[in-house]
Amino acid sequence: MAGNEFMVVRSCRVLVVTVMAAALLAACTDDSSTPKATGCPPAEPLDLRCGALWGITTQEPTQEALDGVEDEVGRQFDLVYRFHDLNDTVPDEQDLAAVESGHLLHISIESQDFSGDQPTGRTWADVASGMYDDQLRKQAKGIASINDPVFMTFDHEVDQPARMALGTPAEFVAAWRHLHDIYEQEGATNAVWVWVILGWAPSLHVAATLWPGNDYVDWISWDIYNQSGCRGAGVEPGLASSFEQDVRLVSTWIHDVGPGIGMDPTKPWMISEAGSALYPDDAAKTADWYTAIPDVLRDYPQIAAVTLWDHDGHLGCDYRFDQDPSITEAVAEAGQDSWVNKYEHHP
Repeated sequence: MAGNEFMVVRSCRVLVVTVMAAALLAACTDDSSTPKATGCPPAEPLDLRCGALWGITTQEPTQEALDGVEDEVGRQFDLVYRFHDLNDTVPDEQDLAAVESGHLLHISIESQDFSGDQPTGRTWADVASGMYDDQLRKQAKGIASINDPVFMTFDHEVDQPARMALGTPAEFVAAWRHLHDIYEQEGATNAVWVWVILGWAPSLHVAATLWPGNDYVDWISWDIYNQSGCRGAGVEPGLASSFEQDVRLVSTWIHDVGPGIGMDPTKPWMISEAGSALYPDDAAKTADWYTAIPDVLRDYPQIAAVTLWDHDGHLGCDYRFDQDPSITEAVAEAGQDSWVNKYEHHP
């Protein structure tokens, strides 16, 4: 999560999500550099054919904020990304409002307690030991009550340095598996488990120690930010990275390193957070970063979802695309591309 340095049974339905999305990749890929979108089977139960969900994280996790950004870009997003701690009501009223208005949910359960000015971490060993089982079972039952698939993550960006205060890699894996098993026991067969890492080259060696296992992860995910030095002295165009560069970085890592750590690299992929720094003197540069996304997705059809981070960031970064009309227009243009308009909404 860009805004906070620290925050931050395999059911038939979940199995179908994973298997069909893998089939989607095979059907979409041919010998050309741009895969064809014809003849692709649906990624059931998502009603998705050779394309990607188009998601959003808003500055405030409210229906009002969601409605507002959808009005600005002229379309409904498919997926909404929200964050909850170990004690939260899940889903909360705003989550349910998103579902009732036809959106899928991606929820990250954080090893934290957000109920204070300084949220504190809860160790992975404590989670794995069952210390929070009562709350987690209530959350699992809440997810089970939703009729749609719900993408679930435990501790997104788990490879960020601050997370290491929560325990060892083995303790994280045990905590993830424990949470997964609770959801299974409580009948949350609609949970689609998404492992989310930073997607940052210096931390990939850490990520390699934190893989929960193929039986406990359905989708593989990472974040893509064109920071351009915004966390340092200021935005510097010469430090820009394209969406494709950051996709390629982790794609290569998954295929080269994944099998060695027991990871199935053919699982569906998700970009769980995506955003670009704003260039004060060159808004077109930021706009171009967004408009390039759909064509990159065509070249990497294993990516079945992208969530835009319409939110400020950490240490001076700001990824809110609605701060400049030309950038908002670029996001609207990208969102009209056929590749990100394959999901059929069911309010």
